[in-house]
Amino acid sequence: MEEARFIERPNRFTVRCALGSEILDAYLPNPGRLWELLLPDSVLYVVRRDVGQDRKLRGVVVAVEREGRPVMLHTLACNDIVADLLRQKRLPGFEGMNILQREIARGRSRFDFLLEQNGAPRLLEVKSCTLFGRCIAMFPDAVTLRGRRHLLELAELSRQGTPAHVLFLVHWPHADFFLPDYHTDFDFASTFLAVRDAVRFSALAVDWQPDMTPGAEIRELYIPWELLEREVQDSGCYLLVLHLPRNENVIPGGSTLLSLRKGYYVTVVSIRSGLTRHLQKSSRRRPGSENSRKSTVPDNLKAAADKILAIPIRTTEPLEAELNDALSRIADWSVPGFEARGDAGLAPVFGMAGPPLQRRAFVELLLDFRINRLEKFLARGAGSSAGPPVGNPSLEKIQ
Repeated sequence: MEEARFIERPNRFTVRCALGSEILDAYLPNPGRLWELLLPDSVLYVVRRDVGQDRKLRGVVVAVEREGRPVMLHTLACNDIVADLLRQKRLPGFEGMNILQREIARGRSRFDFLLEQNGAPRLLEVKSCTLFGRCIAMFPDAVTLRGRRHLLELAELSRQGTPAHVLFLVHWPHADFFLPDYHTDFDFASTFLAVRDAVRFSALAVDWQPDMTPGAEIRELYIPWELLEREVQDSGCYLLVLHLPRNENVIPGGSTLLSLRKGYYVTVVSIRSGLTRHLQKSSRRRPGSENSRKSTVPDNLKAAADKILAIPIRTTEPLEAELNDALSRIADWSVPGFEARGDAGLAPVFGMAGPPLQRRAFVELLLDFRINRLEKFLARGAGSSAGPPVGNPSLEKIQ
């Protein structure tokens, strides 16, 4: 492996990176969004490969560094790693299980492993988790219809007599808790809750070494079920991000003409119920009405924007004021007199010259409001009536 610097991600499975003085396009075997990891100048671990008639990319991305530690990105290698750890009896909770077969077909799906324990078969599906805050890991970081289908089918197979397991391999040694990412994929998280009595969920944190071998300790993470039950609600807010490719003049519901410079615009839209439905509507472009006093920022900007993104933050807390304050501190400018309309009233609009998701401060804001803020509930013992594992280091740090 060689170290390279991330430049950009031209498409889902390609990254452009700087390897010394050479610019190289490499295959990224990971379909996730990876917003928190693929930031400008992030260190990548890349393996070169020969370019042939059917191969145009000259490298493969194996990992990325975060806070000086490698994070595995090669999802296709994870099953091989799990197979080795199973054979070595190094996976907590799976010590008594042996591999009977890999890539086993059942129903409409193929699952990663058929295991046996005391002569009885068991199914195992492995998921690679690269999304985490300080001590909480989440999966998925992008909507996964396939992942939800796996949960439903495994639950049905379990009820028919074949025990089923889902293992989330968390590529971050500092994680102590695991949750499904209900912000990103509400349906997956709801299904995760619904099948908890039929499917055994395990989340294991791996401490990757610089040579991308697993460290000595592999720890089981705690799933705070009561916190999850409370937070998986279809309400909260979303950050609406729009890009203006050129300067625009708009009249936002009044007679005052505003000149908006080209760039990115971000606003907080609060939704008390039916957040999923509003997210589906958020990307629709509707022509603004220059004379309508009910005209909102989405109405005025969407017609001119060439990129629209809605980033949900599902929550049972009113976070709008805190979000607006946090955005005001990292924005390049705000737009006086131009406000967005949501269930909580009008919200300010902030401008940024470059893509927000390529700004470390913006990505850290997302991590804080989507993941890290949950630490206070865990510290108050909201995780489960049974409580977290004795001596949990993260709770000691939080308290």
